[in-house]
Amino acid sequence: MKKTDISRFTVETEKLPSEFVGYKFIVMSDLHSNTYGIDLHEINRMIIKEKPDAILMTGDMFNGLQKDNPIQVMRFIKTLASHYPVFFANGNHEYRMKLDSDMYDDRYYVIRDYLTEAGVVFLEDETIALEKDNACIQLSGLEIDRVYYRKTDRVTMGKSLMAHHLGNCNKSLYNILLAHNPIYFHRYAGWGADMVLSGHVHGGMIRIPSLGGLVSTNIELFPKYDSGMYRYKNSMMLVSRGMGAHTINLRINNNPELVVLNILPA
Repeated sequence: MKKTDISRFTVETEKLPSEFVGYKFIVMSDLHSNTYGIDLHEINRMIIKEKPDAILMTGDMFNGLQKDNPIQVMRFIKTLASHYPVFFANGNHEYRMKLDSDMYDDRYYVIRDYLTEAGVVFLEDETIALEKDNACIQLSGLEIDRVYYRKTDRVTMGKSLMAHHLGNCNKSLYNILLAHNPIYFHRYAGWGADMVLSGHVHGGMIRIPSLGGLVSTNIELFPKYDSGMYRYKNSMMLVSRGMGAHTINLRINNNPELVVLNILPA
């Protein structure tokens, strides 16, 4: 089995209510039905040791492939949801299954209904409040069209698209946005996201010391956002290297990654 890294990040912000001191998130992305072959029992043990308050999944936990078998990951997520609040935003693979019923039949809805019944909250262009004591922060899940994932002729994201998908942002609250594709960070920040959680790039698949990821899943050499924390104006974005692979089952110098995120009141 492949080794999985734990990456830890802590940020401080004056917008976070003091009631959320010590609040811990686990961030997971790009498991891709575990076709890469990590030990999900070990991942579960790692999560138990961290004692998170919530688990945030930023998309592509499943594979949009006709022959894919999602049941192992469905059961894994169900197990997590029996112990922790789990929030799920779709990536391009889930969105592909959702749209193309001719190819995938009702697979997406079978997955979603199974996990929803287990307690998983799907955020499909939705915003909810995370509450603790008498305070709250906002958590949103963005679902963008497939044209924004093209390997060539990718379209530009207009300024109004975020509001079209999620409505206007309540900037008086601290806003966490689950947005699978990191390349539109400036638009997420412009909408009002204080913390963006992304994946999609798989850490650049092949990581070169001192240079970072070599190539993104969009076949972009040395992608701008491949791993770790980034800042744009007053917003931060955390990009996970993900936990799997698809099509080209390749990760070099690039272990699967489980992310632990602490957001503290400044």
